[in-house]
Amino acid sequence: MEYQKKGYLTSYFKLFHLKDVQKIEIKAHYHEFDKIILFLSGKVKYNIEGQTYQLFPYDIVFVPHNCIHYPTISDITTYERIVLYIDPNYLKNKIDTTDKLDFCFNYAQEHNSYVMNLDNINENDILKQIQILENSFSDKGFAHELYSNLKFLEFMILINRAIINDNKNLTIHHKVSYDKTINSVIDYINEHLFTELNIDYLANHFFVSKYYLMRKFKLKTGYSIHQYILNKRLIVAKEKIKSGIALTQICFDCGFKDYSTFSRTFKQIFKQTPREFKKALNEKTDIYKEAKQYE
Repeated sequence: MEYQKKGYLTSYFKLFHLKDVQKIEIKAHYHEFDKIILFLSGKVKYNIEGQTYQLFPYDIVFVPHNCIHYPTISDITTYERIVLYIDPNYLKNKIDTTDKLDFCFNYAQEHNSYVMNLDNINENDILKQIQILENSFSDKGFAHELYSNLKFLEFMILINRAIINDNKNLTIHHKVSYDKTINSVIDYINEHLFTELNIDYLANHFFVSKYYLMRKFKLKTGYSIHQYILNKRLIVAKEKIKSGIALTQICFDCGFKDYSTFSRTFKQIFKQTPREFKKALNEKTDIYKEAKQYE
């Protein structure tokens, strides 16, 4: 079983207002872009890196790029949300040494807090701004693309100001369930991703039965420990290829013992060998697949 890259992004950012009236099933996946979701209605739980959040109207979900995530839709209640896809490189190009527009995504990862709630809805500037941003996409007047860009930047500034200033209108979400041991294992794996990792070692390190660990890990994430480690290493490898690092160096830097195994596994996950992926980048081939229905 493998994690899949879902969604597409052919511009610096894109906004969708989605509404599903039928129950849908979305498997665990990741994106190469950052994502913000404003949850509006439905009976939905959102899983991000082993943490499960029960969503309530006007929750904001932050999904940093390459984070494994998926929603669980419980019934046929209308699932409505506004989804914003953002190119991470665009945010990086829009920052200076002091003000970082990707702060909200970094904060979410560093604090393991991916969902926040908007209070005082009728007065909330963030909610008003995302509605203005949504409307800007249908605006075809003078300099409409520039106008959408300005509204997007205003939205990102408001989000980050609220988090940095601990604004009372934005509160950390407390309705989250997780297994403390599994969360510790996930953190440990990501901090030691390129070292020798296996189930026996992790079980001994955390003083638990390996069978308990295997069962719990799959229950909380949907995937085996081996597949989680493998996919995380390959995600990093893909980013390194984009940086122009030699493929052989990437192979060993990312914890693979030989290039043939690295190449074969890379192709199993991404449907391209590392060389094919690098060639596609060099030819400026669009590596984002159009799949709007995915989250």
